[in-house]
Amino acid sequence: MTLSQLLLKIQVNKSVDFGEIFSEAINLFQKVWLQGLLLQLLVILVSYGVSMIMYIPMMASVFVLSDLEPDEQGVVSIIVGVLFFALYIIIIALLTTFSFGLQAAFFRIVRMKERNIATQQGVNFGMFFKKKYLKKVFILAMAQIGISILAIMLCVLPIFYVIIPLQFASIIFAFHPEFSVNDIYKAAFQIGNKKWGVSFGLLLVSGVLAIIIGFLACVIGIYATLSFAYLPAYLIYKEVVGFYEDEDAIAKIGS
Repeated sequence: MTLSQLLLKIQVNKSVDFGEIFSEAINLFQKVWLQGLLLQLLVILVSYGVSMIMYIPMMASVFVLSDLEPDEQGVVSIIVGVLFFALYIIIIALLTTFSFGLQAAFFRIVRMKERNIATQQGVNFGMFFKKKYLKKVFILAMAQIGISILAIMLCVLPIFYVIIPLQFASIIFAFHPEFSVNDIYKAAFQIGNKKWGVSFGLLLVSGVLAIIIGFLACVIGIYATLSFAYLPAYLIYKEVVGFYEDEDAIAKIGS
């Protein structure tokens, strides 16, 4: 599917039913909860690992500063602070990139499970961290950070608007990784504009429900239920744009 075809489907503005999407999300979650749990565990493990990058030099700086004279500590503290700020930015960039790539892969796995395909070559959580996609994943992740910061700077409230298009960005990239970064966000904001109300409502309800059920399941269960909040946006994309794996495969054979 080309970008123009995708945008045309969004412009048609096919209606989606809140209750139907929510019901489908519950049914789909029963198929993919294990993959959703693995997604959360991978994010947690990498977050702890990357955080250690900052923790180790932080502890080292404490010992260095304690050995300095009082008049030297001020200048060195400023230098250390600047270095830690730069390191913090790098860590945020790495974590956002990793999270974006994992979420995109999760949506591909969800599609595979929805079609009752046991295995599919190349579809796994590491599929978008290959050299072919890594640069684009990084740029998309940085764009998400930039858009979020800009929204927060504009009196915070706009973040509630952009959170929906940003969620669709990872879905569009997952199924159209050949699109440029600009094309992905153009399509994401277009579908986000058309379906903002129902998308935000479903995100809010599914997120709250996932947290409540997770806490009831001895708190740790929240890691297994959080992925439920990702599914409504996936199903909205499915209803509005759709999937055409079989048609695309036939077209490739014909070409």
